[in-house]
Amino acid sequence: MKTAMQQTIAGSFTLSGIGIHSGATSSVTVHPASENFGRVFRVGSMEIPARADYVIDTSRCTVLGSEGVLVSTVEHLLSALSGCNIDNAIIEVVGSELPILDGSSLPWVEEILNVGVAKQSQEAHFFKIKSKSEIVQGHSICEASPAEEFSIEVTTQFDNWPEGSSTICAVLGVDIDSYCSHISPARTFAFLQEVQAILDSGLAKGGSLENVLIITPPATYSSPLRVEKEWCAHKILDCIGDLALLNARSCFHMRAIRPGHRINNAMARELLLRSEQASEQEN
Repeated sequence: MKTAMQQTIAGSFTLSGIGIHSGATSSVTVHPASENFGRVFRVGSMEIPARADYVIDTSRCTVLGSEGVLVSTVEHLLSALSGCNIDNAIIEVVGSELPILDGSSLPWVEEILNVGVAKQSQEAHFFKIKSKSEIVQGHSICEASPAEEFSIEVTTQFDNWPEGSSTICAVLGVDIDSYCSHISPARTFAFLQEVQAILDSGLAKGGSLENVLIITPPATYSSPLRVEKEWCAHKILDCIGDLALLNARSCFHMRAIRPGHRINNAMARELLLRSEQASEQEN
């Protein structure tokens, strides 16, 4: 594995819109940050580090919180920052849920690339592992194995949609082109037969055809697919966003079957715990 320098963004940018779950309008301004600062959300006067130990809910999205202040649906922005190798950033949020935008991380990526990436003077921190970790939750499985680069293999399986059984492997790292071109455009998705039940339950108040790919089995979509097996690519996008909560650049192989935010976060916490235990043993 090659060493790399930490990076931040070269200027600030702002995006606004509605939250997919709350339907409320919010605004996010991302600012440059100094070396070793990490990625930190700022809600009013409260700062919430983008770390796995600050996750308070994973039922519908990834929610961070501290001292009664929370910020939800952080995974797409964190995925964009991680995918573009932005180690340090101040994320100023007005509202409690990040805007869904078009349902992907592409709008965030476009803004990051528009303001530019700034190299910094300290070496980047890489999260490496020495042994395999596995977590099983029902039909979902996550495995992390030692590797010299960051790669993710995701398999999607759906009880009501056998045609959606797919596997994609993405190799990520210093070169961000693969993430930007093949992962970041992938949108949040839902099945047509589930939409009415979701709305009746009071969820997805901000969901629309502008920010969700609606799938009608076996092969009908509300709009043309942006990337091959877009639903599977979006699961990789979410995994990258949730693994960004390791607060370092991932450097291992992740294999996930039927992943979701709950098991993704459980894996991040398990890896952090093992890392802490290894450090204590060395000391």
